[in-house]
Amino acid sequence: MIRRRDILAGSACAAAGALIPVFPLAAAAETPPTLSKTARIVMGFPAGGSGDSIARLLAERIKGSYAPVVLVENRVGAGGRLAMDHVKAAEADGSVLVLAPASVMVIYPHVYKRLSYDPLKDFAPVSTVCTFQFGLSVGPAVPPEVRTVQQFAQWCNANPSKASFGSPGEGTMAHFAGVVIGKAAGMNLTHVPYKGGAPAIQDVVGGQIAASVNVLSEPLPFAKEGRIRVLATTGSARSPYLPEAPTMREAGFRDFDIQEYFAVWAPSRTPPAVANALAAQIRDAVATKELQEAYAARAFLPSAVTPRELDAMVRADLAKWAPIVQSTGFSIDS
Repeated sequence: MIRRRDILAGSACAAAGALIPVFPLAAAAETPPTLSKTARIVMGFPAGGSGDSIARLLAERIKGSYAPVVLVENRVGAGGRLAMDHVKAAEADGSVLVLAPASVMVIYPHVYKRLSYDPLKDFAPVSTVCTFQFGLSVGPAVPPEVRTVQQFAQWCNANPSKASFGSPGEGTMAHFAGVVIGKAAGMNLTHVPYKGGAPAIQDVVGGQIAASVNVLSEPLPFAKEGRIRVLATTGSARSPYLPEAPTMREAGFRDFDIQEYFAVWAPSRTPPAVANALAAQIRDAVATKELQEAYAARAFLPSAVTPRELDAMVRADLAKWAPIVQSTGFSIDS
């Protein structure tokens, strides 16, 4: 992931003590377009999840100033691809948007042999809304004296039949983050995919599997209770939600930085003025106390960028993940 130019806007998040990284928007002075019809934010994942809740909070914050009504529509299926296909073909007037994790743009093109959309040609970038990192967690299946990534690697190499890690599923960023961690630390880890992050972390807590790579919010409560140990986090800086856990960089793995983000995209023909003005509204929305607190509850960090910056992020991450995915030989036909 490329570096971003952070400036601080708003106050510290009370729940997390984290300042919001918000970015200067070239179109911030523009009068935001006001739609005369209902706008929709499409989500490719079920209602009730973290992304869905963020989408609904965002919809509430831009309602009125952007459109008289802003609805969240869940088009669930195919790992979020159904939502992308729907928005790809939608009217390009700013009334239909998609809120999606970066994986659908920067991982899926390398995983699916017949992906039905092109992340660079079929969508107009708008802005990120938050970033999040992953944690490498171990539980009671691993001896309690194992407290660092290096110690875990030594244990894995001494116990190859137990050297495995869970993830929320095949083809996810967490899956490939685990691959990168294993290669960096010199351990041959077997990937055990789950249907979601919760069952993966539950099996770590229960001792059924040695380790798991998850969005940090999933191991966080168990780590706070001392039931599992987060050996390292994957971002470039420690998470304010689990400051006692070192980063992979601090653990001795230079330049290690894996973070994902939720972002908003529109159909490719959306006018730049609409995308720029909407990005300015997202910037203002993520600076509000309501969204700050919602993010803190999910171990997300608020973030907003310009459409041009989001485009650069996607291009950089597409290039970054290509050799990683290809090195595993993993692909999905459908």
